[in-house]
Amino acid sequence: MITRHAIRLGAAALTVWFSLAAQAQLSGAIFTTTVNGDQVNANIFSAKCDAAGVYLDGGPGPNAPQGAAGLPDGDYYFQVTDPSGKTLLSTDAQKYRRFTVSGGIITARVAPAAAADHNTGIDLDHGALTIELCPFLDTPNPGGEYKVWVTPASFFNGSVEIADNGYSPGYFHGFIPAYSKTDNFKVRARKSACLTIIKFLDNGDGKYTLGEPLLNWPVTVHDALGMPVQGQLYTGTDDTKNPTLQVCALPPGTYTVTEGVNNGSGEFAVTATILDNKALKPSRTVAVNIVSSNRTLIFGNTLIKK
Repeated sequence: MITRHAIRLGAAALTVWFSLAAQAQLSGAIFTTTVNGDQVNANIFSAKCDAAGVYLDGGPGPNAPQGAAGLPDGDYYFQVTDPSGKTLLSTDAQKYRRFTVSGGIITARVAPAAAADHNTGIDLDHGALTIELCPFLDTPNPGGEYKVWVTPASFFNGSVEIADNGYSPGYFHGFIPAYSKTDNFKVRARKSACLTIIKFLDNGDGKYTLGEPLLNWPVTVHDALGMPVQGQLYTGTDDTKNPTLQVCALPPGTYTVTEGVNNGSGEFAVTATILDNKALKPSRTVAVNIVSSNRTLIFGNTLIKK
């Protein structure tokens, strides 16, 4: 039975329709990953584009055998839409969104020499190519949700010279749902904050006072995985003569801040540790929880020997 959608789309669409009807649905799997093929918890990414952005992967997932869930070999197109598929979010012409599958995994991006940017990476588990989905627009979905589609090039119904081939029931911008693979993902920009660290020379009262600077004091900051943030840092002087340093763009998490023993000018004892104006037990190491607000950590030291 020929549907009204196939009739409306004309002879060319009828040819595709009958060809599709004679074949099984597309096998294999696609999924969204980081540039190196790592899957993201709950498919929620912190950015759309660049190194922290969303990448397309296909075939076996992490820790799966090489031949598992492989796409059939051949050329494919991809697109990004809102979750319903009605709104196309990919902005470049379809010809720039073509790739090749060989041996069940993505092996090449196929595009004209003047192709729009779609960076590529390598799935470290299986050697597959990963392809950056950007450029694409922000989703109208209030939950920040997107859908990526993949369809064989031979099943694509439209012009590859344009970005959007229109939507009608059964045809989503040139993609037919029954012969496409999809994967939903979300992008939620993570809030970040700054941590300001101040050092002062304590006069013996354990209270922070302006004009008591300790300059060039080494401080290290490590994230929850124990990885250093910006390497070893040193206190400097701002306009109010406070020895300070700032570590910014910190995503939510717990950070361990450790001050050095001295700045090379003598032997010191730690006498004050103050977090957001609250005095803590004096210590050279402090765990600071970052959510979304900026925080200030102050260390005070007393000179005991030059």
